[in-house]
Amino acid sequence: DFVKFTTDTSRDELAASAEGAIIWGAGTGLAGPSAIVKAATDAGVPVVVILATVSINGINATQEEVELCFIPCNAEEVALRLDLAMSRNAPTETANIIVHGELVIDCDRYEVTRSGRKVDLTYKEYELLKYLASNPGRVFSRESLLRSVWEYDYFGGTRTVDVHIRRLRSKIDDVSNHFIETQWNVGYRFRSPGVSD
Repeated sequence: DFVKFTTDTSRDELAASAEGAIIWGAGTGLAGPSAIVKAATDAGVPVVVILATVSINGINATQEEVELCFIPCNAEEVALRLDLAMSRNAPTETANIIVHGELVIDCDRYEVTRSGRKVDLTYKEYELLKYLASNPGRVFSRESLLRSVWEYDYFGGTRTVDVHIRRLRSKIDDVSNHFIETQWNVGYRFRSPGVSD
């Protein structure tokens, strides 16, 4: 299925409706395609950009989500490159392990590592991180997180979610990676690494 996006398409619209994007940028100059590439990669959507070799300037192809095809190319090559971009960007869940870049959640051992170093989390911090990381890109309200993570163990207000998110961020985020995003007036979502703000 194909959905048409323009330079006015928001990151949230892309994240909600696209598993991958093929962007035709040949002959249009770079302003349009690079804006759409940025919106798609900001949303964590893997991208294949089809370009004439002269129009590569301005595309950041170092991001894992971006694959480039140069004209002439055929549909099979574009499809293979999209599959490659999607497989590289997708969180892997093998042997009950969730991986997002350098953040690894071992669900069998209740362990979290970041860049190979163990991250000490409380039980609820761990459960909250695991729940969000298992659903990257999806926005959860505070009430929804309370129901899903705390279940019937907690009868207070939603402020406890904010406190746990703040503590989680202090333990797993760094200058280049911000895993948990605030969706103002709604709640929070987990974002895979390599996506710029």
